[in-house]
Amino acid sequence: MRINEAYEHTAMASRGMDSAPSCPTSGCDRTVVQCVDISAPVTLSPNTSIGTPTATCQGMPAVTCTTDATGTSCEVVMTQQVCVSIPVQYKVELTPGQSAIACAGDSCQTGTPGCGCGK
Repeated sequence: MRINEAYEHTAMASRGMDSAPSCPTSGCDRTVVQCVDISAPVTLSPNTSIGTPTATCQGMPAVTCTTDATGTSCEVVMTQQVCVSIPVQYKVELTPGQSAIACAGDSCQTGTPGCGCGK
């Protein structure tokens, strides 16, 4: 069976070269999607302030006394446990940099709706 025997069809009317295709008068709507990379750099700088330390003795000191071999001197060692408190204030200063925008890499292929945005 040949195609023209299986389907009824109407021959296409030929157009002259002087007639242009007609465009809809209402226009057409399209949504274009383009992925972009946006960077917002910031520089963080530490800022610390050290206060005045305080020391508090804990318990009684341990004392050892050692006489040298010649008997001409003694060494006395005192050991005291001390609790040292050092107040430190930590801060961070933020300095904004210049933001930038660039078209996303090659993730957008022609004809690919959404070009991978939202993944």
